[in-house]
Amino acid sequence: MIVIVAAAGDTSLEAEITTIESGTQSAMRSAAELSGPEQQHYPYARRVRHGWHMDTAGAWAYESLDDHLWEVFCQQCGDTNGPAEDQQPPARRLRGPYRSKHDAQHASNKHFAAP
Repeated sequence: MIVIVAAAGDTSLEAEITTIESGTQSAMRSAAELSGPEQQHYPYARRVRHGWHMDTAGAWAYESLDDHLWEVFCQQCGDTNGPAEDQQPPARRLRGPYRSKHDAQHASNKHFAAP
């Protein structure tokens, strides 16, 4: 288990997380482009995010993570990584929220295996 402690107002951690997510999403796009017309989906479970806003670069950013709820993100379903209520119905249904990490991972795995 990794525990990260950041001071209030410390945006370096948020920037680091955003960089990691950007790399992950880039890899997901690359894999999806190679998969052709039968595009594979690459959903993953994450903590529900709160306080969505646009950063100075015009990308979605968030203020905090929920300690009790999880969601599933799937870019191939059209999820734009912003507020859940702004997503298209298929992405919004998949997103959740879920009461546990296990439930979110189960939904993610089931979605990944779907034709």
